[in-house]
Amino acid sequence: MGTDQEGSGFSGLVLTYVVRSETRVDEIMAEARQAGATVLKPAGALPWGGYGGTFADPDGYIWSLGYSDQGTDQPYAE
Repeated sequence: MGTDQEGSGFSGLVLTYVVRSETRVDEIMAEARQAGATVLKPAGALPWGGYGGTFADPDGYIWSLGYSDQGTDQPYAE
């Protein structure tokens, strides 16, 4: 998740947010940064073929954003 290797800064909970485009991932990452979030992993290509990034919001909650062009019907995505 991009937190300290010893576990510092990790509450054991990660919120996952799925969106419908790489552009939307970039927009949300920028919005989060402007709101005071700490970027843990900048948006980019993911090992499984998707695109995403990770940030910790000002309260310390970790958010993992993701997009995949593999699915054509993703009703759960923004």
